[in-house]
Amino acid sequence: MDRIKKLLDRVTGMRLSYRMFLVYILGGALPMILIGLYLVHGISQILMEQVEQGEVTELEMIRSQAEEMFSTVGTVTKYFYFDEKLEEICGKEYTNYQEMVDDYKAYTGFQDYTRHYNRIIDWVNIYVENQSLAENSRFRKLTEERKQEEWYQAVKQLNGGAVWRYREIPSVGREALSMLRMLKTAKGEDVGILSVYIRPERFETLLRERGCDTLVVLNGETLVTDMAGEISLEKAMPFLPDSGSGQFQDSIRIGKNRFLMTCETISLEESNDYLQIVSFRRYADILSSVNRQNAKSILIFAVSVLVSVSIILIFSRAFGRRVERFRVQMHRAAEGNFELEEIGGNDEIASLYDYLGTMIGEIQRLLAQIYQEKLHADRLVIQQKDAEFKMLASQINPHFLYNTLETIRMKARKSGQGDIEEIAKMLAKIMRSYIQISETDTSIKKEIELVECYLKIQRYRFGERIQYHLEVDPALSEYKILPLVIQPIVENSIIHGLESKEGQGNIRICVSRQEKGVAISVEDDGLGIPAPQLETMRQRLNRYDEKGRHIGVANVHQRVRLKYGEEYGVSIESEENRFTRVEIHLPPQENL
Repeated sequence: MDRIKKLLDRVTGMRLSYRMFLVYILGGALPMILIGLYLVHGISQILMEQVEQGEVTELEMIRSQAEEMFSTVGTVTKYFYFDEKLEEICGKEYTNYQEMVDDYKAYTGFQDYTRHYNRIIDWVNIYVENQSLAENSRFRKLTEERKQEEWYQAVKQLNGGAVWRYREIPSVGREALSMLRMLKTAKGEDVGILSVYIRPERFETLLRERGCDTLVVLNGETLVTDMAGEISLEKAMPFLPDSGSGQFQDSIRIGKNRFLMTCETISLEESNDYLQIVSFRRYADILSSVNRQNAKSILIFAVSVLVSVSIILIFSRAFGRRVERFRVQMHRAAEGNFELEEIGGNDEIASLYDYLGTMIGEIQRLLAQIYQEKLHADRLVIQQKDAEFKMLASQINPHFLYNTLETIRMKARKSGQGDIEEIAKMLAKIMRSYIQISETDTSIKKEIELVECYLKIQRYRFGERIQYHLEVDPALSEYKILPLVIQPIVENSIIHGLESKEGQGNIRICVSRQEKGVAISVEDDGLGIPAPQLETMRQRLNRYDEKGRHIGVANVHQRVRLKYGEEYGVSIESEENRFTRVEIHLPPQENL
């Protein structure tokens, strides 16, 4: 404690200019140096994180393009499911060679799809059991030797699913990634094994712009393509993650070098196979870039510190001389010499109180400005997060849903399940309508088609318990209305009116002209609505639910009123255990 007290006394006894300089060094320059070193370290980490994130982003883009390519190949294979000419050739027992040659020449399906998707598909051929066929580059026989091969056993075991293998293209002499699947007739009989080959240069195009080793590996053991070539598949295999890892990044050591390994795993369409895109970037290359940036930062920081120290030294000496002159004048005044010399100037000492008021005003202004800037920064962060969410959401491809339903429909057809095929078809149509829904007006015809699809699906669910009748004035088929206003009403009729009713229930949907416009009526002979509950529902029609929990009659009523005016909307009539009728009142066509 005594040493500290002596040190403080010694500092207090210094001249003001020296103390100002010392305070700046200890309270300004030293923390600035420490903060600068911390920031340099932080910049190094940020640069490393940017490199890591950049690797992830690049591989995500490659993955997206590759998945689109695989989806195209999968779609092409489905086209051949319904190729009756191909089924005829593969199932026909040929006794006349010329007839077979003529059929080969007449069938152009393989060439057509190869030509149409020339940028993606390199070759298409089929392997068939028909031993009467002469073998060429497109039609290959399933010999006993080929049946013993691994790819045939895998396709046979899946019985309709897809298998991806890296194989040699027949009659071409080069290898490529191919999708193989068993084709069947509508009766479930085998047609043959279709093989679609992807152009090898497509993968080279995806990886061409990358400046580091990048491998494309099938099922963790087969090299499809690679770039740069320093890291071989044998060296990389011990570090490859399993098929369910998705996105993976880690620091690994191969030999004397450390690498940043980034892996994107793609589950290949309609199969158990997977593809991995793996990149290896040297840490030495990353750190050299980071060190160059650090050197620039340190140089700028050192120059800044040197300039600031020089400026504070000059300023402290000038201010010290000014304070010394003020002290001398104060001393003379204390001795009774009131004829003081003019100090001159308008510095901080002469205008302390004026500057204090100005300073307070300036501080308030700066605080307000900082607050506004913080609000602006927070809004930018929120907007950025919202944009990121919308981008991930938009990456959901609606075609995936359609293709999935189409696949269900295809398998139902193969299995002879006509009802399932019809349900999948109608469900796809409803989903497409929901995904494409907007505030753009649609026609009565399209809205009724959507409702009919919904009712047909309900018929499959309830059978003969539910009957429906559609009565639409033909002159109103192109009448424009808001989308999705009839279906919620019909859905309410089934859920609340007919679902719990014993015996058969009927729904009648009528679109007709009225004196004041157009009326859409949905009536059922279900359980009806008790009088107190009916009155409550009528009162709620004009209450807008901001939380959006009521999506039925009240929602339709509010949308119609907002679109067409207060005199239009929904009305409800019902008698318990007899009927419920909901009418949507719309303006005449000429008033729209």
